[in-house]
Amino acid sequence: MNNHEKVTFAVISLVLFSAGAGFAQTTIPQRGRNVRAANGHIAAARPEPCWQEVGISKSVIEQRHAIERNTHAEIQSICNDSSLTTEQKHEKIHQLHRQAHQEMEALITPQQREALKACHQQRAAARLPRPDSGTHPGLSRGPCGEITSNSNPAHAGPQ
Repeated sequence: MNNHEKVTFAVISLVLFSAGAGFAQTTIPQRGRNVRAANGHIAAARPEPCWQEVGISKSVIEQRHAIERNTHAEIQSICNDSSLTTEQKHEKIHQLHRQAHQEMEALITPQQREALKACHQQRAAARLPRPDSGTHPGLSRGPCGEITSNSNPAHAGPQ
């Protein structure tokens, strides 16, 4: 290798090494700490999730997600069942929700449930209120997406 090739090789190596070192120095977001965003500004990272804060394991959360996914798939199946009346669909879906709720409740202890509830309430109080969703106060969506009127007069809005 002649001197020109050696210099070229050294320059290319230096450029590649510098690029690699710069890539390795990018900030990996960590929960609960400030991080440098891609635009260079410092942004507050999200705090660790409440479930993690109160000591619920990731496997329990994964089990909960599996229950939610299965319940959602079963609800879709019920909604697509043209042999059922709207009332029958609502009853079956209500039963599914009740069963899923019981399964999820069994995954954590009462103490964890209370700590989780307290964490969610504390964070909700710290957030700004959400703007109105734009829905009509006397109408809502049913579990299969159909528009229904509120049967509870307290939610029906001004008369």
